[in-house]
Amino acid sequence: MSEKARILQMVRDGKITPDEGLELLEAMDSIEARVQGPLKKTADRFLRIRVDSADTKVNVNVPLGLLKATSRFVTMGMGFIPDEARRELEAKGIDLSQIDFEELIGLIEQGLVDGKLVDVDTEDEEGRTRVEVYVE
Repeated sequence: MSEKARILQMVRDGKITPDEGLELLEAMDSIEARVQGPLKKTADRFLRIRVDSADTKVNVNVPLGLLKATSRFVTMGMGFIPDEARRELEAKGIDLSQIDFEELIGLIEQGLVDGKLVDVDTEDEEGRTRVEVYVE
């Protein structure tokens, strides 16, 4: 018999009042959400990076679980971003070297950061470039 069924049986048997039963069920739901919530959020979600320009189309989907496990290596990987792209982002106020990925992952797990993180749309003599980074 599950814990929820036991609580309902206790209400039926008159051992606890319906209000007490409801309070216990709500407490159980709250505990389950806190325990399972971050695991589901990390396991089922992705950090998605999209770059679309005249010459280049890049789609990168990184599972948050993998990003969490390798976050200390991500900063080292920033060196592979072309200087031109980095300068464009910095001109828009985005300094990738200042991003604390471990903290970002923590905020995502807590549900404090969601949706689009970066949305840059620029146009120059080489054409239009759009960069999107979001959690899905």
